[in-house]
Amino acid sequence: MIGSTNKAERYRDFFRLQLRFAEAVAEQTSTPVADAVLLYTNFHRRFGLGDVSRDGVSPAWNDYAHRLAKLGTHDQRAGWTQTFYTQSPDERAGPQEHVFGCFEFEADDETGIVRPHFYNRDTRGSLSRTRIETRRRELGAMFAYIKQRFPAARHVEGRSWLYGTEAYRRLYPEDYVQSREVIEGAARFQGMAWWGQFLDRDGNVKPPLRQALFRNLDRLNANRLWEAFPLPAFRVSAPIDAFYAKYGI
Repeated sequence: MIGSTNKAERYRDFFRLQLRFAEAVAEQTSTPVADAVLLYTNFHRRFGLGDVSRDGVSPAWNDYAHRLAKLGTHDQRAGWTQTFYTQSPDERAGPQEHVFGCFEFEADDETGIVRPHFYNRDTRGSLSRTRIETRRRELGAMFAYIKQRFPAARHVEGRSWLYGTEAYRRLYPEDYVQSREVIEGAARFQGMAWWGQFLDRDGNVKPPLRQALFRNLDRLNANRLWEAFPLPAFRVSAPIDAFYAKYGI
């Protein structure tokens, strides 16, 4: 169990960073701040309220949003955000059987789509060269499980800023990473596909990327919000058979 003091400190700078972005969007688009925070941060998920796009808006979010709307300064909003987070349940985890080291996945039987997710859980360097084979073994075990338990799976889709790094791309099939394209036209920024770039391996905000975001907010284009992020996010996709062949399944 994480103590309240530790939880009160966790993500403090990360919340402030996202809040700055949402406030800038709200000002540019005349959107109520509470609405902008819902659409352009991943607070809903961090508060343990689930994925908005999948689960819808939690009734508990309304308590947070109602008070947030009454606050007039960034510091007041940041303080309330941290207080609400401290009192919130832990972030929802996926099924334990879907966890394979640094990786997890979602599988949709109706669409046949599998979505992998990466978490920086290896203290020896999750994406270091010395850990490549460990990561590939984890992916191999994960896709072997998927093949057995989700025979309807046909396609793999990913979204992340990490596909811009060779250290991450080298773990996956060539067809998958060669499909890479920058995500443009995004209407929401609620996931770590965008926000993960700001955190280092210890969960701290990276000062150079924070400064870059803040500079970009000074010339924010409301019609091209994704350009405010220092690093692009990418979408990738490939048939699942490419993964089975890659990992010898």
